Amino acid sequence: SEARFVQRWRSRLVQLPPGCSDLGAAGRPTKLGLEGMGSTDEKMMGKSLFCLPRRLFVMLLAAIALLHGVTGLLHTLLIKELPGEQGAAAWQSNDHCVGHRCHDVLTCRGTRQASFHTREVLELIGNTVFGYWGLLGAFHGYTKDLQWFSQYLVAFPLFLFLLFLWDGAHCVVCGEYPLNVIDEALLWKLPNIPVKEAAKVELTEAMVAYPVGFTNRLVGRNVFLLYTAFEACWGCFLAYCANQVRLHAQFTFSGLLGLGPTYDLGDWRESVALARSRKVLAGGYQGMVSSDPVIVL
Repeated sequence: SEARFVQRWRSRLVQLPPGCSDLGAAGRPTKLGLEGMGSTDEKMMGKSLFCLPRRLFVMLLAAIALLHGVTGLLHTLLIKELPGEQGAAAWQSNDHCVGHRCHDVLTCRGTRQASFHTREVLELIGNTVFGYWGLLGAFHGYTKDLQWFSQYLVAFPLFLFLLFLWDGAHCVVCGEYPLNVIDEALLWKLPNIPVKEAAKVELTEAMVAYPVGFTNRLVGRNVFLLYTAFEACWGCFLAYCANQVRLHAQFTFSGLLGLGPTYDLGDWRESVALARSRKVLAGGYQGMVSSDPVIVL
């Protein structure tokens, strides 16, 4: 049965340059040939956002997620507070309720920052772990790591939807906005976007609670509608990113037609010749054997 398997595997290969084979010294298919660990040529992957090569897009996305997670965790460990926490006025106020000394667990005061803390903690940890896996998968062509990153990008919009329901219930019951709504809708890092900097300073440094009517008049717009629009756009973008990562993982492992990694034969021959020349110049050339990629029809 092994001989038939090897023969069938040979019949699927495009003719390779002399000395190149996907079989090891024992005549058995190597791990590269069996699992398709050689990745599809980048120009065969397609583009994301209409202009970026898909592999580059996935690498940038994972790198940004990893950087955001690592910097946020370092900020939390060094400053002893999550990025985006309320200012000094809230911490000095008797109405502030957070931490192990807060016994108002199911009150408006106790849940004012709960959704914000939940989102920040899970987002920072998730971005660090899955961003690292995504970057590693995109750089080395590890499809399993790319799949984990894609699944994280699918799960996070669902998590944001649950937080949206939580925040909406808090607004209805308490008549005030939770910190998560204020942070997501108004406290952007961009200057004077979406509200003026003076309003941002008052929200972060002077206000302890955020009554719905007063906060809407302060910023001159309906904050919850702005929050809803932002979360919807962010969720759609994350879903698009998840699909791009999924396609990159699929094309890397199975190729464009599901028959294995897809290569441009001319480019591949040039890369083989270049690699061979480098080995000759280095004095370590012993013939190109199982380390060469496999071209599958």
